[in-house]
Amino acid sequence: MEKKDKIKESSETTELKRRQLATVENYQLWVNCGGICSFEGCDIRLIASEKGNLTNVGIKAHIIGHAKTSPRREYMEEYGYTEESLENLSNLMLMCHYHSKLIDDKHTKDQFPPDLLFKMKKEHEDWVKSWTESKKKKSIALIHKRLGGPITNIDHQGEAPYILLDAIENQDEFINFSKEGWEEGKKINRELYERFKEKIIESEAKVAEVFPLSPIPLLIDMGFLLTDTVPLSVYQFEREEGIWISDHPDRQKEVELSSSADIKEEDKLAILISVSGKVKMKDVQELLGDKFDSVSFEINDPGLKRVLYKQDVSYLQSQIKEEVEKLLQEQDYRKIHLFYAGPAGLAIEIGRGINPNMWVEVCVYQYNIRATPRYQYALSI
Repeated sequence: MEKKDKIKESSETTELKRRQLATVENYQLWVNCGGICSFEGCDIRLIASEKGNLTNVGIKAHIIGHAKTSPRREYMEEYGYTEESLENLSNLMLMCHYHSKLIDDKHTKDQFPPDLLFKMKKEHEDWVKSWTESKKKKSIALIHKRLGGPITNIDHQGEAPYILLDAIENQDEFINFSKEGWEEGKKINRELYERFKEKIIESEAKVAEVFPLSPIPLLIDMGFLLTDTVPLSVYQFEREEGIWISDHPDRQKEVELSSSADIKEEDKLAILISVSGKVKMKDVQELLGDKFDSVSFEINDPGLKRVLYKQDVSYLQSQIKEEVEKLLQEQDYRKIHLFYAGPAGLAIEIGRGINPNMWVEVCVYQYNIRATPRYQYALSI
């Protein structure tokens, strides 16, 4: 008798369980919003890192709440919903964490009546539907950030260029600058690259987006690995704003590149690239001595705050690649020594430009102002 009473009491206090969305419904909700927060004016991509694991962090926000005490629940019958239909996609918006809390917080929920939220949902999803075929391409993100702490979301400048379905990452800070540390870094790069290829195949992605902020040798090595994959959009982190930038549709190339060569018919070539800082010849000579040929590249007004958009990066990479390969055809070099002072995004592209059929072994160096010599050998490609 006592057992039956407990069962009866439990059934009376249990509310109707929410219907779980099917996998196809979750996918449809994601595609409908383009993988971007549906709140008006928010461009946050809903892929983020949580304790080292990349995940879809979109919050399924109800316009009319499910629980009886939820925001806007009193409008359920007025808008034609029932307990069972509140989980329909028509009543759900995919949002970032901040905006999902904003519309439900007791202090701010009254600012977001159903009409406003339904309007936001429709306008956002109509905007996504209006994307051109190129923008509807499915994308995979590669986050290679081994300097400083991990990023927890991808906040970028301007509208999202693709539907970002998934991401892989390595955000473990790189701290071992010894020979063994660099070798381990190369090994991890290859493991990350294999995971990246598998994710592209699994998701049938047509493009990829790369978010790099790591020691330069690791980025050049990763760029080299990424040469034969899907088309890439490579981003640069703008530290002052805390956002990632890539393309700028209203701007043409703004950098100019000058180059100079000193050819002595030696068997090794030093490449000096000065973009965010100046690679000094005396530092290179301290390491290599005097018996080497050199080619130096420098942009107008190099500096740490110099922002490079896609147009600039493409121009610089193509010019450097063309000049180096011209020298490689003319001279009989046995080894290349690469000294680079520039942004992470361009480092990826420099690596992608290394053609193993034309370039000999490339030794890449890490700069350390406190070391002697200031450039230390890191790894070879």
